[in-house]
Amino acid sequence: MTALIVLPFALIAAGCAEERDRTIPAKPAAVTVPDLTGEDLDSAQDELDSLGIAYSVDSGDETVLVEHLWEVCSQDPVAGTPARFVTLTVEHPCDGG
Repeated sequence: MTALIVLPFALIAAGCAEERDRTIPAKPAAVTVPDLTGEDLDSAQDELDSLGIAYSVDSGDETVLVEHLWEVCSQDPVAGTPARFVTLTVEHPCDGG
């Protein structure tokens, strides 16, 4: 009877002792951000995708439906900065330009 009670706990303990791979995947290296200001959003996204840089798009309160009709007015971080992520601020077209 004692063996029936102890056996499940022994099996659980043996399973917990199993060695697991605890390798943490490396973060992708930061890439130098290109100058995207003045480009249409579609081209800017393609360029960031090709470089492996993640991005978000800030269009204010408007919804971006057709990317090539939007212009990149600013970016954060600025061109020449090593980064893994960029925020593109876009307008229809940029004010003052």
